[in-house]
Amino acid sequence: MIKPVDRELFRTALWSADIDSLDLEKDRFIIIERFLEHGGDRHIDFIFKNYNVQDIIDVIKNSSYLSPRTVNYWCLFFNLKREETRCFSRQYQRLWSPS
Repeated sequence: MIKPVDRELFRTALWSADIDSLDLEKDRFIIIERFLEHGGDRHIDFIFKNYNVQDIIDVIKNSSYLSPRTVNYWCLFFNLKREETRCFSRQYQRLWSPS
């Protein structure tokens, strides 16, 4: 259950979610993911206070939502190899051959 004091914090990063139905434990992946991508300092403080570092690293490595810029930043922060992330390891199909 989201505390009333945190509702506005959640609305700024999870605007399409039903805040009242979010569960901090069950929905931790999407909460961490959206806070990393769309959040500010308060969002980052929240995830570091409410989740362990391994949960955050798992999101960075496995998210298909995070932008390359966000993944790169957090890889540098946690000293992770970019190639170990979904963002930088997936193969893009070329729609046309490069000239």
